[in-house]
Amino acid sequence: MLAKPDGHNEYEKAFEGWLCERGMRFARVDQTHRCLFEGQPLKTFDYVLYPKQGGCVLVELKGRLFRGRSLARRTGLQTWVLAEDVAALAYWRRQFDRQRPPTRAIFVFAYRLEQIAADCDGLDVYEADGRRFIFLAIRQGDYKSCMRPRSGRWKTVSCPAKDFRALSFPVEQIWLGEQNANEFHDTYIG
Repeated sequence: MLAKPDGHNEYEKAFEGWLCERGMRFARVDQTHRCLFEGQPLKTFDYVLYPKQGGCVLVELKGRLFRGRSLARRTGLQTWVLAEDVAALAYWRRQFDRQRPPTRAIFVFAYRLEQIAADCDGLDVYEADGRRFIFLAIRQGDYKSCMRPRSGRWKTVSCPAKDFRALSFPVEQIWLGEQNANEFHDTYIG
């Protein structure tokens, strides 16, 4: 992962550029300090998105490299996160939902495509600094329901490929098109 002078890595920079190009209102969350919850530090999420249909969407962004040649079956996608990310995102969704309902929480996986000619299976591709990215999301609750331990040492979990294929969706479904927006809005994603 490349660090940028302004503190952004390449995945954050690409995601923010993609959001700006699409006119999505968002706020980046300060990651320099952790909040305390019951005396323990609590990880914060990365972004708050403000879809046109109201409420907000909390985003935990995960940058991953995709080395495959095709996304048609969504195989070869790294979907691991820290177990702490899953619990913290659920906590924050509950807190925000009290004051800004409906609040939704998602993991966004920003995949940088290593193969220049990779088949993107109709997914929206964003180009930044000569690199290509796609953005897939999965609801925090869906992720939690199918996650499996990945590494006890690193305290990571992952979503099995079969479940990720079934439960993930292109990020633009959050706010593009009335049908997609309503489908997303009416589905519990906490």
